[in-house]
Amino acid sequence: MSEYNVDVILQTIFNSEDASWKPSDKIPLVIKEVEQLKADLKIFLDKSDADLLGILKESTELCIESKELVKELNTCKKEIEEETMAEIMKSVENHDKLAKELECVNFAINIVYDVVQCGKYVKEFDDGREAQSFSRAIEAVYDLLQYIEVPAEGFKHLDLYTNTKNTGQLIWDSLLHDLFSEWERLVCWTNKPGTKKSVITITLNLDTSRPVIDVLNALDKSKKLNEKVSEFAQFLLKEVLIPIIHNECVVFAETDELMTLTINHKANYMPEYDAVISNLRLLFHYLSNKLNADFDKDTTIMKMIGKEISVEFSEILVKDCLIETIPNNINELQSYGKITSQIEDFQRFLYIVSFFPDESFSILQYVKNIDILFASKSSQYFLETARTIMLKDLSLTMSIGVDSIPEEENASGLEHLEAFNILDKTIPKSLFYFPRCMISKTSQELLDLVYMMMEQAVQCSDVVCKKLYNTTRLVFELYDAVVPYHHENYLQTIPQYVALFHNNCMYLAHNLQTLGDKWLILMEGRDMDYPISFVDLVQKLRDLGYKHLTIHMQQQRKQILDNIRSSDLNSIVVKDVLSSNAEAAIRQCLRQLQLLKNVWIGVFPSNVFTRLMATLVNMFVDELIHRVCTVEDISMEIATQLTEMFTLVVQKAPLLFQNSSDIENHVQSWPKLRELIFVLGGSLKDIENQWQDGNGPLKVFNTEELRNLVKALFQNTQIRANLLAKLK
Repeated sequence: MSEYNVDVILQTIFNSEDASWKPSDKIPLVIKEVEQLKADLKIFLDKSDADLLGILKESTELCIESKELVKELNTCKKEIEEETMAEIMKSVENHDKLAKELECVNFAINIVYDVVQCGKYVKEFDDGREAQSFSRAIEAVYDLLQYIEVPAEGFKHLDLYTNTKNTGQLIWDSLLHDLFSEWERLVCWTNKPGTKKSVITITLNLDTSRPVIDVLNALDKSKKLNEKVSEFAQFLLKEVLIPIIHNECVVFAETDELMTLTINHKANYMPEYDAVISNLRLLFHYLSNKLNADFDKDTTIMKMIGKEISVEFSEILVKDCLIETIPNNINELQSYGKITSQIEDFQRFLYIVSFFPDESFSILQYVKNIDILFASKSSQYFLETARTIMLKDLSLTMSIGVDSIPEEENASGLEHLEAFNILDKTIPKSLFYFPRCMISKTSQELLDLVYMMMEQAVQCSDVVCKKLYNTTRLVFELYDAVVPYHHENYLQTIPQYVALFHNNCMYLAHNLQTLGDKWLILMEGRDMDYPISFVDLVQKLRDLGYKHLTIHMQQQRKQILDNIRSSDLNSIVVKDVLSSNAEAAIRQCLRQLQLLKNVWIGVFPSNVFTRLMATLVNMFVDELIHRVCTVEDISMEIATQLTEMFTLVVQKAPLLFQNSSDIENHVQSWPKLRELIFVLGGSLKDIENQWQDGNGPLKVFNTEELRNLVKALFQNTQIRANLLAKLK
């Protein structure tokens, strides 16, 4: 049967171009086509090989059989619901019962198992004790105590649990007590402190024998070994190693087991580094022989001690001993390699004896900063030395300076240079010379130390050089702080000390003017990132000398004024005659000035001595003149006494100077005193002649002073009135 295309048939019947067709016209055509198709189908079926009737029959039979099967399934379902489900429910009940029985059995089995395990550990403990093995016994008890910490359910409610736990704890405590006793027998020490010396003994009975290893393993398994080793390590650090670093010690191995350490207590004593290393070598050699036995997985007591204290020990050794080996001068620094070799050998020795954990552990790290440490060490040394010098007696003296400034000729070839000519005219030659005087030897000693610092600094690296430059400045600032304070009592009471201290300050300041230039000359060719100069300290030192000299001059002035004002010279107006204390006061002042001359002459430069003495004499003379010129009435007897006393001053005062003519040149009030003596002993006519209308010798007095004198000395007469009229 060929393929039948419905669309083509319909297009043939219903022509789309014919718009006027009617359904009644087309129905016969459709019926005809259907009939044709039926005929074709019948022909096709007749020719087909398939047994359609047989298929229909078989399908009918299958349908009947399926209905029978459905019926049987329904019957089976009914039987299951009525009978099988009842059996299943009964089985479930039996299962729950069996599960509960099984749970009870497991509960009992777990308790029995815990009981058996406890018994096993107890037996292992008994076996360990019988075998005299601490490690087996301690392991069994430790395991027992650990096991019963998490018992099976219900085991805690048994008396056996409580008894086992209490017994296990008692056995544990007893074992630990025995272990600690054994440890104290193996490792023990004593310390007998004293005021002058302390004696420490260390006894180590450790070896590789089975009992010793057994004790160590037992302590390890009981977690108590670290505690005991830490205790011993801290004893070694605090009672043995640190005292060896800080004190004079004698380390002596009495026997293979016994070591004795004798510590001698000395104030302000620091042992040499080689003595410290030698003692430490003896100690660690002894410890290594006894503490380096392996007892568990390549572990030794020595390694445990090293792990505990090696870092702290190294820090203390470096800080309190090895850093002290760094020298304070450049020559010793250049040979410092010998010392570092010794330290390196000692470091390797500590690794060999297993105190240091590995070869990379170093106590020579500080050498990397050797320049900084050397700078700090040398700076500290120089400051301490400078301070020691400053504390010395100032009265040990020496003479320095020049008596006169030499005449220098111009350098050849420079006469034509205008700049040098201007420099020669503007800067006084005295700037480069110090006048002849006395200074304390300590000042020169301090200056020599500063030059030594400068010479050492220029040979060192820039770091050291800068540090020493700053230290040099600190020396002079230290001088300002230390010397006046330490010598305070002498500076307040002894004139010679004041003079020497003043000269010392001036001398140091004089040298500081050019010290920076000298330093720069030695540093020529080196780049510096900081300025070098001491000029700013010059005036500071000068002011220090001026300050204390001024204070002392004020004390001397006060003493002179007190002498005068405590005598009758302070009350002339109420006296008819001056008592002997007036002359005594003047003589006392002259003696005081004479004492100052005796201790100052030759100590101060001559020009300074003259100025100081002139200042005091001028003040003394001024006070005498003031006492007289301010009085309203002076009797003839007092005038005579004053004349005699002032004449004594005129005779004695010039002797206070190196040259008697100095008093005329430097004591401003001296002519006034001489004229006062003339007025006290002269007549009105003599005074008028000396006045010469203000042009004579009496012009040293101002008009008011001279009028007061005339009024006080002479009675009111016409002659006096005439003279007073002229004194205008």
